Amino acid sequence: MAQTFAREIEDIWGYAKRLRFVRAVIRSCFEESKPLRVLDIGCGNGSQLAIPLAQDTRLKILGIDPDVRSIEQAQRLSNAKDNLDFACESVAEIPGDQPFNVVILSEVLEHLERPEEMLRSATRLLSGDGLLIVTVPNGYGEFEIDSWIFRFLRLQKIVDRFAKQSEVLSATDNSESGHLQFFTRPRLQRLFKDAGLSVFRQDAASFLAGPVAGHFVARSQRLIDWNARIADRLPFVLASGWYFALRRRDANQMGAIK
Repeated sequence: MAQTFAREIEDIWGYAKRLRFVRAVIRSCFEESKPLRVLDIGCGNGSQLAIPLAQDTRLKILGIDPDVRSIEQAQRLSNAKDNLDFACESVAEIPGDQPFNVVILSEVLEHLERPEEMLRSATRLLSGDGLLIVTVPNGYGEFEIDSWIFRFLRLQKIVDRFAKQSEVLSATDNSESGHLQFFTRPRLQRLFKDAGLSVFRQDAASFLAGPVAGHFVARSQRLIDWNARIADRLPFVLASGWYFALRRRDANQMGAIK
């Protein structure tokens, strides 16, 4: 069966919505003719961000991840695109002498013991007027609460019995890396400030995304689409996850990057 990548058809986690956010922010910040260097830190197997983004041939994308299985899968899925490369490396191994126009930290910070160090490292790799995109789960949103209930009540067999099998390819082949951080917006704002960053655009992920509610929502594409749309109408704090576009505080004022 052919693998299914993130596309305009939505899923319970908002993968397509996240991809649209990343594309829209890049389009709004850079001239269309400008070649861009993009670093996707913690790219997983690349299926939901790096590979779809590479459809824009002006983007020269490097995806890195410490998980060998994910990188090997990414290399298989990428079909040797000229503007896309994957490496099993840490961010510390990336030299800072050739900065990136865009650095992506998507669903990464919550897995780290010291997320503030990753933010500083990512900022170090930005060009002077570069763009950092961060996406994280709401640490006290539906996804985290639902996931805790799921684990505590050991509901895997029940959910498997009733759940519709998703056609969406998992974003990573590393299932052992759990969440260590549970972010609130005030804490994220402090982390961004300490890294010398400021938010200039933000968006909400889907509303219901945990393993219990999410599997039942996934039984209907109409529910999936509603789940993504309703998060935009609800208070930001109720979204299952958040998307942020940031620049250095000392960078030029917002507007197209020349």
